[in-house]
Amino acid sequence: MPSKIFSYNRSLVMQNVRNVGWIGIIHLLLLFAAIPLRMLMIYTNQKNGYSPVIRNVFELSNAFQGMIAFTVPVLLAIFLFRYMQTKRSVDYMHSLPLRRETLFWQQMLFGVLLLVIPVIVTTLATALLCQLPIENMHISAPDLVRWTAEMLLMELFVFSASVLVGMLTGISVLQGAFAYILFLFPAGISVLMLMNMRYVLSGFAADYYLSANLERIVPFVRFVELANEPLALFEMARYALATVVCCLLSIWLYKRRHSEAASQAIAFAALQPLFSFGVTFCFMLVGGLYFGETQRSLGWILFGYVAFSLVGFFIASAIIEKTWRIFHRWKEYAIFIVAIIVIGSLVRVDITGYEKRQPALSDIQRVYFGESVYQFERQTENQYISYVQSDQFLQTTQNIKNVYAFHRQLIEDRPTPFAFGENIRPVVIGYVLKNGEKMVRTYSIPINEYKPFYEAIMESREYKHNYYLLLQDNVSPIRQITIRTETKTVQIADPKQIESFIAVLKTELKEEPFTEMISPTNDWGTIELLQSDGDQMQLSWKKSYARIDAWLKQHGLLSKARVTADDVAYAIVVKNDARTPLYDLVENPAFVKELETRTDVLRITDKKQLEECLQKASSYETESRYIIAFYRTAHSEPDWHVIDEEALPSFIREQLP
Repeated sequence: MPSKIFSYNRSLVMQNVRNVGWIGIIHLLLLFAAIPLRMLMIYTNQKNGYSPVIRNVFELSNAFQGMIAFTVPVLLAIFLFRYMQTKRSVDYMHSLPLRRETLFWQQMLFGVLLLVIPVIVTTLATALLCQLPIENMHISAPDLVRWTAEMLLMELFVFSASVLVGMLTGISVLQGAFAYILFLFPAGISVLMLMNMRYVLSGFAADYYLSANLERIVPFVRFVELANEPLALFEMARYALATVVCCLLSIWLYKRRHSEAASQAIAFAALQPLFSFGVTFCFMLVGGLYFGETQRSLGWILFGYVAFSLVGFFIASAIIEKTWRIFHRWKEYAIFIVAIIVIGSLVRVDITGYEKRQPALSDIQRVYFGESVYQFERQTENQYISYVQSDQFLQTTQNIKNVYAFHRQLIEDRPTPFAFGENIRPVVIGYVLKNGEKMVRTYSIPINEYKPFYEAIMESREYKHNYYLLLQDNVSPIRQITIRTETKTVQIADPKQIESFIAVLKTELKEEPFTEMISPTNDWGTIELLQSDGDQMQLSWKKSYARIDAWLKQHGLLSKARVTADDVAYAIVVKNDARTPLYDLVENPAFVKELETRTDVLRITDKKQLEECLQKASSYETESRYIIAFYRTAHSEPDWHVIDEEALPSFIREQLP
């Protein structure tokens, strides 16, 4: 005669089949639609020339598979333990002659079966369809085994995590919402904290830490990447361990959860303050980051912290209390604010010495100097990503000392992280030590205030040779030079002229000031260098390259290469005190029409003065106090440029003050 316990177990299974079995059927149908059906579609369409390359099972409807893996297990966890969320059903289930552990594990086992069986059936169906002659489909037996293992691992992880969340809340809707928040939380809180640390610690390289594959800890993102990169052994171990931990925590909480927790937002009273402060803290970080990135002001950042923390505290308290009447909890918010002020003050005074930390000069193997923190990890000494390499490693003794001294000065100055403007540029300083350790700091600084440091580093021979590919010894010989401007093009193919021109160009590059390297004022066009191996490099033909002008003039090529005073009939200079953008003025027909008839303009016809204006005119700036229009003929359309006030020719300053 079967025992009552066994009878109840069988009844519970049948009840689960009736109430939750439909999820298993939907799971199977969705998997069939994503994989076997997709294979049949490709097989029938290959007669029409449609034959995509499929290297593994995850490439078949990858996004659809991700949707299945992160919705079905969550729904299964919600409906399988739905009885816990209402007082009457939880009392009934716990009145059965079953221990809580038995009830919990039976529900978990049923859920696992609804996940495992459809995946196994899909694997078998896929294996059969792989026998079809489908072009460009390269799914092997190991690929199927890999898909089965990784799909099951991801689904079981999502299921166990969703069950764990269900133990912490008494509302099914919140169980689903909290489950997805849990999957995003590790990466999300890391981003928020790292980005906000920039406002507190001078030199904090948030982007450096964010670039270290942080997105890989987001399960959604990692699942999508499975099409190109399988789970490593340590990743599989991590997901398996997380699954086991979630199950053990779930049974531990389940045994201690009271029936009265049903319909409560947070099932355990001890966790309510943690939830409230956690939500408040996350909202506070979001507010600080939003105003920090949009306003770049300490006052606005503090406003964002206070305003968003209030909103977060209100939302968390309303969820817990299930009412908006939560103003009696103001003391909890006051405790939170005091705690944040204390923690923030400790971080700001830099009790760990992060801001002042610098390795010993004798321990440094090489230094990194640039503007992009991402290249600190990716770039090596012999790997160049363009013809102009501004982010680079330096290893001569003098440059290591120069960068070290620059960093020491920045440590003493503690430049504000809120600075922005035309004169403000990022600077990234990194160290690779002899023992293999790395250290990186990033700042936003006004260039003019640190000009001597920039000059010492960027005008050094090592930096120049790394900066310009043309100056390196391993460059293939140049077989053709093309000088190109908007209206003119000149090609140089004579070997002797090429050799002479390249020598002059290298001299210009070697003696170029750092200001022109990082912020060129203007240029004539481009210099394209075709190498003997077929590669091509392109450099700006900057107006500061006086030697290039002299060389072209000497060889009778200047007038063929660019616009000269001989090509211009006259020019008109007009003041733009309102600093209206040039493109707005040019688009105004009234401004263009009245330009030649106005009395407050300067008309230039002298060829020497026109040449000087051509040299000073710039197309980089759009909001300048002086605008100049060059006319090729009396009634031609003008070429519009601006002239920076610092570069303004003296005769214009005298006649048009």
